[in-house]
Amino acid sequence: MRHGVLGILATVIALTGVAHLSAQDALDENLRTNGVEVLKAIAPTVAKIKACRAVLGETKDKPVLTGLIVSADGYILTKWSELAPLKKPRVWLPDGTDVEAKVVTHDDKLDLALVKIARSGLTPVEWAGQPVAWRMGQWLCAPVHDSDEPRLGVMSARRRPIPNSGAVLGVRFEPSEKGDRGVTIEEVAHNGPADQAGLKSGDVILQVDGQTVNQTSAVRRVLSKLHPGDVIKVQYARKEKDKDKEKEAECEVKLGSANHVFMNWTGGDFANHGTSLRTDNFPDVIQHALPVTPQDMGGGLFDLEGRALGINIARVDRVTNYALPAESFLPMMQQWLQEDRGRQGK
Repeated sequence: MRHGVLGILATVIALTGVAHLSAQDALDENLRTNGVEVLKAIAPTVAKIKACRAVLGETKDKPVLTGLIVSADGYILTKWSELAPLKKPRVWLPDGTDVEAKVVTHDDKLDLALVKIARSGLTPVEWAGQPVAWRMGQWLCAPVHDSDEPRLGVMSARRRPIPNSGAVLGVRFEPSEKGDRGVTIEEVAHNGPADQAGLKSGDVILQVDGQTVNQTSAVRRVLSKLHPGDVIKVQYARKEKDKDKEKEAECEVKLGSANHVFMNWTGGDFANHGTSLRTDNFPDVIQHALPVTPQDMGGGLFDLEGRALGINIARVDRVTNYALPAESFLPMMQQWLQEDRGRQGK
Protein backbone atom coordinates (compact mmCIF):
# COMPACT_ATOMS: atom_id res chain seq x y z
CA MET A 1 0.00 0.00 0.00
CA ARG A 2 1.36 3.43 -0.96
CA HIS A 3 1.22 6.45 1.35
CA GLY A 4 1.74 10.22 1.26
CA VAL A 5 3.08 12.27 -1.63
CA LEU A 6 4.89 9.31 -3.15
CA GLY A 7 1.58 7.49 -3.38
CA ILE A 8 -0.08 10.50 -5.03
CA LEU A 9 2.77 10.74 -7.54
CA ALA A 10 2.50 7.03 -8.35
CA THR A 11 -1.25 7.43 -8.83
CA VAL A 12 -0.79 10.34 -11.24
CA ILE A 13 1.68 8.31 -13.28
CA ALA A 14 -0.63 5.30 -13.35
CA LEU A 15 -3.73 7.30 -14.27
CA THR A 16 -1.97 9.10 -17.09
CA GLY A 17 -0.79 5.85 -18.57
CA VAL A 18 2.93 6.50 -18.17
CA ALA A 19 3.54 2.93 -17.05
CA HIS A 20 2.03 1.56 -20.28
CA LEU A 21 3.84 3.66 -22.88
CA SER A 22 5.48 1.83 -25.73
CA ALA A 23 8.76 2.88 -27.30
CA GLN A 24 6.82 4.54 -30.14
CA ASP A 25 4.55 6.64 -27.93
CA ALA A 26 5.24 10.34 -27.33
CA LEU A 27 4.46 11.48 -23.80
CA ASP A 28 2.59 14.75 -23.47
CA GLU A 29 4.86 17.45 -22.00
CA ASN A 30 2.41 18.08 -19.14
CA LEU A 31 2.82 14.46 -18.04
CA ARG A 32 6.61 14.32 -18.04
CA THR A 33 8.70 14.35 -14.86
CA ASN A 34 8.44 18.12 -14.41
CA GLY A 35 5.22 18.61 -16.35
CA VAL A 36 2.25 20.52 -14.94
CA GLU A 37 0.20 17.44 -14.06
CA VAL A 38 3.06 15.65 -12.33
CA LEU A 39 4.11 18.72 -10.33
CA LYS A 40 0.55 18.92 -8.99
CA ALA A 41 1.33 15.73 -7.07
CA ILE A 42 3.84 17.58 -4.90
CA ALA A 43 1.72 20.70 -4.44
CA PRO A 44 1.49 20.15 -0.65
CA THR A 45 5.30 20.36 -0.37
CA VAL A 46 5.78 23.46 -2.52
CA ALA A 47 4.95 25.95 0.24
CA LYS A 48 7.39 24.28 2.66
CA ILE A 49 10.24 24.35 0.17
CA LYS A 50 9.58 27.90 -0.98
CA ALA A 51 9.34 29.24 2.59
CA CYS A 52 12.94 28.29 3.45
CA ARG A 53 14.54 29.29 0.13
CA ALA A 54 16.66 32.41 -0.30
CA VAL A 55 18.33 33.80 -3.42
CA LEU A 56 21.70 35.56 -3.19
CA GLY A 57 23.48 38.03 -5.45
CA GLU A 58 24.31 41.70 -5.75
CA THR A 59 21.38 42.71 -7.97
CA LYS A 60 17.96 41.10 -8.28
CA ASP A 61 18.24 40.58 -12.04
CA LYS A 62 21.52 38.62 -11.70
CA PRO A 63 21.10 35.92 -9.02
CA VAL A 64 24.34 34.07 -8.32
CA LEU A 65 23.28 31.25 -6.02
CA THR A 66 20.58 29.94 -3.71
CA GLY A 67 20.56 29.68 0.07
CA LEU A 68 18.77 27.63 2.70
CA ILE A 69 17.19 29.40 5.67
CA VAL A 70 18.32 27.41 8.72
CA SER A 71 16.98 29.51 11.60
CA ALA A 72 14.19 31.95 12.35
CA ASP A 73 16.68 34.63 13.45
CA GLY A 74 18.29 35.19 10.06
CA TYR A 75 20.96 32.54 9.44
CA ILE A 76 21.29 31.17 5.90
CA LEU A 77 23.51 28.34 4.64
CA THR A 78 24.86 28.47 1.09
CA LYS A 79 27.74 27.60 -1.29
CA TRP A 80 30.98 29.39 -0.39
CA SER A 81 32.95 29.42 -3.67
CA GLU A 82 30.14 31.24 -5.50
CA LEU A 83 29.47 33.62 -2.61
CA ALA A 84 33.10 34.61 -1.99
CA PRO A 85 33.56 36.93 -5.02
CA LEU A 86 30.48 39.03 -4.14
CA LYS A 87 31.59 42.37 -2.72
CA LYS A 88 28.17 43.40 -1.40
CA PRO A 89 26.02 40.25 -1.15
CA ARG A 90 22.29 40.61 -0.69
CA VAL A 91 19.58 38.08 0.07
CA TRP A 92 16.14 37.98 -1.55
CA LEU A 93 13.61 36.33 0.77
CA PRO A 94 10.43 34.36 -0.02
CA ASP A 95 8.30 37.47 0.63
CA GLY A 96 10.13 39.33 -2.14
CA THR A 97 12.07 41.70 0.11
CA ASP A 98 15.85 41.91 0.14
CA VAL A 99 18.45 42.65 2.78
CA GLU A 100 22.22 42.97 3.07
CA ALA A 101 24.02 39.74 4.02
CA LYS A 102 27.05 39.36 6.28
CA VAL A 103 29.31 36.33 5.98
CA VAL A 104 29.66 34.73 9.43
CA THR A 105 32.09 31.94 8.53
CA HIS A 106 32.86 29.36 5.86
CA ASP A 107 34.41 25.93 5.32
CA ASP A 108 36.60 25.31 2.27
CA LYS A 109 36.47 21.51 2.56
CA LEU A 110 32.69 21.37 2.18
CA ASP A 111 32.42 24.62 0.19
CA LEU A 112 29.78 25.94 2.60
CA ALA A 113 29.22 29.38 4.13
CA LEU A 114 26.93 30.70 6.83
CA VAL A 115 25.53 34.20 6.33
CA LYS A 116 23.46 36.38 8.66
CA ILE A 117 20.79 38.90 7.79
CA ALA A 118 19.04 41.39 10.05
CA ARG A 119 15.66 39.65 9.99
CA SER A 120 13.67 37.55 12.42
CA GLY A 121 10.53 35.47 12.16
CA LEU A 122 11.80 33.53 9.16
CA THR A 123 10.61 30.00 8.38
CA PRO A 124 13.57 27.63 8.81
CA VAL A 125 14.09 24.41 6.90
CA GLU A 126 12.74 21.15 8.34
CA TRP A 127 15.46 18.49 8.31
CA ALA A 128 14.51 14.92 7.50
CA GLY A 129 16.30 13.49 10.51
CA GLN A 130 18.60 10.48 10.66
CA PRO A 131 19.14 7.97 9.37
CA VAL A 132 18.01 8.54 5.79
CA ALA A 133 17.64 5.34 3.76
CA TRP A 134 19.18 6.42 0.45
CA ARG A 135 18.14 4.34 -2.56
CA MET A 136 19.04 4.49 -6.24
CA GLY A 137 16.06 5.95 -8.11
CA GLN A 138 14.72 7.68 -4.99
CA TRP A 139 12.49 10.66 -5.80
CA LEU A 140 13.97 14.03 -4.80
CA CYS A 141 13.04 17.68 -5.34
CA ALA A 142 14.77 21.05 -5.10
CA PRO A 143 13.88 24.74 -5.52
CA VAL A 144 15.00 26.72 -8.57
CA HIS A 145 15.85 30.40 -8.48
CA ASP A 146 13.59 31.48 -11.35
CA SER A 147 10.37 29.66 -10.46
CA ASP A 148 7.99 29.17 -7.54
CA GLU A 149 7.74 25.49 -8.41
CA PRO A 150 10.46 23.02 -7.35
CA ARG A 151 11.92 20.48 -9.75
CA LEU A 152 11.70 16.72 -9.53
CA GLY A 153 14.32 14.06 -10.23
CA VAL A 154 15.94 10.95 -8.81
CA MET A 155 19.08 9.87 -7.01
CA SER A 156 21.16 8.65 -9.95
CA ALA A 157 24.34 7.15 -8.44
CA ARG A 158 25.67 5.72 -5.19
CA ARG A 159 26.89 8.05 -2.45
CA ARG A 160 30.65 8.45 -2.63
CA PRO A 161 33.55 10.88 -2.15
CA ILE A 162 34.64 13.00 -5.13
CA PRO A 163 38.44 13.35 -5.24
CA ASN A 164 40.26 16.61 -5.84
CA SER A 165 41.39 17.12 -9.44
CA GLY A 166 43.14 20.41 -8.66
CA ALA A 167 42.51 24.09 -9.37
CA VAL A 168 43.17 25.50 -12.84
CA LEU A 169 43.05 28.76 -14.79
CA GLY A 170 41.57 27.04 -17.84
CA VAL A 171 44.43 27.75 -20.25
CA ARG A 172 47.06 25.84 -22.20
CA PHE A 173 50.50 27.40 -22.50
CA GLU A 174 52.81 27.42 -25.50
CA PRO A 175 55.26 24.49 -25.26
CA SER A 176 58.35 26.58 -25.97
CA GLU A 177 59.46 28.51 -22.90
CA LYS A 178 62.28 31.02 -22.85
CA GLY A 179 62.15 31.21 -19.07
CA ASP A 180 62.99 34.92 -18.95
CA ARG A 181 59.63 36.72 -18.90
CA GLY A 182 56.34 35.06 -18.20
CA VAL A 183 54.52 32.21 -19.95
CA THR A 184 52.44 32.64 -23.10
CA ILE A 185 48.85 31.40 -23.38
CA GLU A 186 48.32 29.21 -26.43
CA GLU A 187 44.62 28.39 -25.92
CA VAL A 188 41.82 29.42 -23.54
CA ALA A 189 38.99 27.09 -22.49
CA HIS A 190 35.62 28.29 -23.78
CA ASN A 191 33.79 30.12 -20.99
CA GLY A 192 36.26 28.72 -18.45
CA PRO A 193 37.85 30.70 -15.59
CA ALA A 194 40.43 32.58 -17.69
CA ASP A 195 37.94 33.23 -20.51
CA GLN A 196 35.45 34.71 -18.06
CA ALA A 197 38.20 36.95 -16.67
CA GLY A 198 39.03 38.27 -20.15
CA LEU A 199 42.35 36.50 -20.79
CA LYS A 200 43.10 35.63 -24.42
CA SER A 201 45.38 33.49 -26.54
CA GLY A 202 48.73 35.24 -26.94
CA ASP A 203 48.61 36.94 -23.52
CA VAL A 204 51.81 36.55 -21.49
CA ILE A 205 51.17 35.65 -17.84
CA LEU A 206 53.66 37.51 -15.63
CA GLN A 207 52.34 36.90 -12.11
CA VAL A 208 49.85 34.47 -10.58
CA ASP A 209 48.49 35.21 -7.12
CA GLY A 210 51.29 37.71 -6.53
CA GLN A 211 54.10 35.36 -7.57
CA THR A 212 56.27 35.92 -10.65
CA VAL A 213 56.13 33.00 -13.11
CA ASN A 214 58.56 32.33 -15.95
CA GLN A 215 57.73 28.69 -16.66
CA THR A 216 54.60 26.53 -16.79
CA SER A 217 55.91 24.52 -13.84
CA ALA A 218 55.93 27.70 -11.74
CA VAL A 219 52.26 28.30 -12.53
CA ARG A 220 51.45 24.73 -11.50
CA ARG A 221 53.28 25.17 -8.18
CA VAL A 222 51.25 28.25 -7.34
CA LEU A 223 47.93 26.62 -8.31
CA SER A 224 48.73 23.43 -6.38
CA LYS A 225 48.29 25.35 -3.13
CA LEU A 226 44.90 26.77 -4.14
CA HIS A 227 41.37 25.40 -4.44
CA PRO A 228 38.64 25.52 -7.09
CA GLY A 229 36.54 28.59 -6.41
CA ASP A 230 39.47 30.65 -5.07
CA VAL A 231 39.71 34.11 -6.63
CA ILE A 232 43.24 35.20 -7.52
CA LYS A 233 44.89 38.12 -9.31
CA VAL A 234 46.72 37.48 -12.57
CA GLN A 235 49.10 40.04 -14.06
CA TYR A 236 49.64 39.74 -17.80
CA ALA A 237 50.98 41.51 -20.87
CA ARG A 238 49.05 41.82 -24.14
CA LYS A 239 50.35 43.04 -27.48
CA GLU A 240 48.38 46.07 -28.59
CA LYS A 241 46.53 45.76 -31.87
CA ASP A 242 48.54 46.89 -34.90
CA LYS A 243 51.41 47.87 -32.63
CA ASP A 244 54.66 46.31 -31.50
CA LYS A 245 54.14 47.51 -27.94
CA GLU A 246 52.78 45.45 -25.06
CA LYS A 247 50.41 46.71 -22.40
CA GLU A 248 50.41 45.21 -18.93
CA ALA A 249 47.14 44.67 -17.06
CA GLU A 250 45.68 42.72 -14.16
CA CYS A 251 42.50 40.68 -13.77
CA GLU A 252 40.81 38.50 -11.18
CA VAL A 253 40.27 34.83 -12.01
CA LYS A 254 37.99 32.47 -10.11
CA LEU A 255 39.72 29.09 -10.38
CA GLY A 256 37.87 26.03 -11.64
CA SER A 257 38.14 22.28 -11.01
CA ALA A 258 40.57 20.64 -13.44
CA ASN A 259 38.23 17.75 -14.36
CA HIS A 260 35.38 20.13 -15.03
CA VAL A 261 37.37 22.59 -17.14
CA PHE A 262 39.17 20.04 -19.31
CA MET A 263 36.07 17.87 -19.80
CA ASN A 264 34.13 20.90 -21.07
CA TRP A 265 37.00 22.62 -22.90
CA THR A 266 34.93 23.45 -25.99
CA GLY A 267 31.88 24.50 -24.00
CA GLY A 268 29.52 21.59 -24.63
CA ASP A 269 27.95 21.64 -21.19
CA PHE A 270 28.21 25.39 -20.72
CA ALA A 271 25.58 25.64 -23.45
CA ASN A 272 23.14 23.70 -21.26
CA HIS A 273 22.62 26.32 -18.52
CA GLY A 274 26.25 26.18 -17.38
CA THR A 275 28.10 24.23 -14.72
CA SER A 276 29.72 25.02 -11.37
CA LEU A 277 33.41 25.94 -11.38
CA ARG A 278 34.06 23.73 -8.36
CA THR A 279 32.75 20.25 -9.09
CA ASP A 280 35.05 18.03 -7.01
CA ASN A 281 37.02 17.65 -3.77
CA PHE A 282 34.01 16.69 -1.65
CA PRO A 283 34.17 14.03 1.11
CA ASP A 284 30.68 12.65 0.40
CA VAL A 285 28.02 13.48 -2.19
CA ILE A 286 24.54 12.48 -3.26
CA GLN A 287 24.33 12.44 -7.06
CA HIS A 288 21.01 13.30 -8.66
CA ALA A 289 19.54 14.20 -12.04
CA LEU A 290 17.25 17.14 -11.21
CA PRO A 291 17.01 19.87 -13.90
CA VAL A 292 18.74 22.63 -11.92
CA THR A 293 21.32 25.31 -12.77
CA PRO A 294 24.51 26.65 -11.14
CA GLN A 295 22.40 29.45 -9.65
CA ASP A 296 20.39 26.82 -7.76
CA MET A 297 23.44 25.50 -5.92
CA GLY A 298 23.41 26.32 -2.21
CA GLY A 299 19.73 25.46 -2.01
CA GLY A 300 18.22 22.48 -0.25
CA LEU A 301 17.66 18.97 -1.58
CA PHE A 302 14.31 17.65 -0.32
CA ASP A 303 12.21 14.51 -0.12
CA LEU A 304 8.64 14.56 -1.40
CA GLU A 305 7.35 15.59 2.04
CA GLY A 306 9.38 18.80 1.90
CA ARG A 307 12.03 17.71 4.42
CA ALA A 308 15.63 18.64 3.61
CA LEU A 309 18.05 15.76 3.03
CA GLY A 310 21.07 17.89 2.16
CA ILE A 311 22.26 20.93 0.22
CA ASN A 312 23.01 21.17 -3.51
CA ILE A 313 26.70 21.93 -3.96
CA ALA A 314 27.72 21.47 -7.64
CA ARG A 315 26.20 21.20 -11.09
CA VAL A 316 28.63 18.96 -12.96
CA ASP A 317 26.98 18.59 -16.36
CA ARG A 318 23.59 18.48 -18.03
CA VAL A 319 22.39 15.43 -16.07
CA THR A 320 24.72 15.29 -13.04
CA ASN A 321 24.46 17.27 -9.82
CA TYR A 322 26.07 16.78 -6.42
CA ALA A 323 24.55 17.48 -3.01
CA LEU A 324 26.13 17.24 0.43
CA PRO A 325 24.14 14.93 2.75
CA ALA A 326 22.88 16.71 5.86
CA GLU A 327 24.83 14.55 8.29
CA SER A 328 28.09 15.77 6.74
CA PHE A 329 27.55 19.39 7.79
CA LEU A 330 24.77 19.70 10.40
CA PRO A 331 27.06 19.32 13.48
CA MET A 332 29.42 21.96 12.08
CA MET A 333 26.54 24.27 11.20
CA GLN A 334 25.04 24.01 14.68
CA GLN A 335 28.44 24.90 16.16
CA TRP A 336 28.66 27.93 13.86
CA LEU A 337 25.23 29.10 15.02
CA GLN A 338 26.07 28.63 18.66
CA GLU A 339 29.38 30.49 18.38
CA ASP A 340 27.96 33.44 16.47
CA ARG A 341 24.98 33.81 18.79
CA GLY A 342 27.45 33.79 21.67
CA ARG A 343 29.40 36.62 20.05
CA GLN A 344 26.15 38.55 19.65
CA GLY A 345 25.26 37.93 23.32
CA LYS A 346 22.16 35.90 22.50
